Amino acid sequence: MSITEGDVAIRLRGVEKRFAGATQPAVTSLDLEIPRGQIVTFVGPSGCGKTTTLKMINRLIEPTAGSIEVLGRNVGSMKKPELRRQIGYVIQQIGLFPHRTIAANIATVPKLVGWDKRRVAERVDELVELVGLDREMLQRYPSELSGGQQQRVGVARALAADPPILLMDEPYSAVDPIVRGRLQDELLALQRRVNKTIVVVTHDIDEAIKLGDRVVLFEVGGVVAQQGPPGDLLAAPASPFVEEFLGRERGLKRLSLLTVADADLTTGWTVEAATPSSEAVEVMRANGLEWIAVRDDNRLLGWVWLDDVAAVTRAGDAPLHEFRAHVTPSTPLREALDGIVTSQTRVAVVIDEGRYLGMLTIADISESVGRGTG
Repeated sequence: MSITEGDVAIRLRGVEKRFAGATQPAVTSLDLEIPRGQIVTFVGPSGCGKTTTLKMINRLIEPTAGSIEVLGRNVGSMKKPELRRQIGYVIQQIGLFPHRTIAANIATVPKLVGWDKRRVAERVDELVELVGLDREMLQRYPSELSGGQQQRVGVARALAADPPILLMDEPYSAVDPIVRGRLQDELLALQRRVNKTIVVVTHDIDEAIKLGDRVVLFEVGGVVAQQGPPGDLLAAPASPFVEEFLGRERGLKRLSLLTVADADLTTGWTVEAATPSSEAVEVMRANGLEWIAVRDDNRLLGWVWLDDVAAVTRAGDAPLHEFRAHVTPSTPLREALDGIVTSQTRVAVVIDEGRYLGMLTIADISESVGRGTG
């Protein structure tokens, strides 16, 4: 799908790359548009040309044919330093200068472009806060930091001169899964604050789906097998290759993209605290339940067992139990599902600023995921 002209940050037209001695091109006649202000992830098997494409954007590698435009200008007509001042670059092994302090590493590009000392110092202070580093780390050296901390420094350095575009080449592959997940969350939070155009190369389809507003899935030879919002790829793979690369758990992957707000909630399994016990028992039996939720207007008090309600006068007089799974409209459905399957009631209650909105069941989640799929 074509993007409105003014909304395109990076455009590739008929781009090809052939390396000397290779029988096949690394990238084949690639047409691609990357929207402004979005995170676009390049993903695919080894040797599919995703990193080669990334490097051609900032002219670390020159294309054999075709044209690349950055912010409306052909990169071939620009001097490399001018081009790269508009592009921050984060590489797989971070690439910090080991003999420079963290402050000096972050300040590298602003100093190169001639910023004065005061402006550089102010920018370093701003970025330390932006990427979540402690100020006391500024005088340390890279070897004194953890892998996750070094990665944050790498992002800060890439953003130092405030470029509109950020390129990231497998930025989290060198850290363990727990740190990787945290860094991914931090990147998404950072993007909400800085609103850059970000291109991330990854070999991990789960990472591509989590980070990308759009996912570009490459086949070997630098051919785009499918591109679009991650939910579209998961709902309707364009080919057997795409379906195989996405994996068998496409439904579960979609749960990470959908939130509770995307589901139709169950609302009927509640009674007011003042409801006579006989009426509450009828509601439970009509719905095939051994329990019922008790509320006070829009405030959820808890849930009660059928036998306990039958022994009292009003539903609210029975011993109340707290719902284990509490979610909000913004909770990912995958997280909600985890709460449901580990709770006694097999539901998650949806609360928004203290107000009860309804319940979510496994059937509700299944219905949400099934929409738009074959």
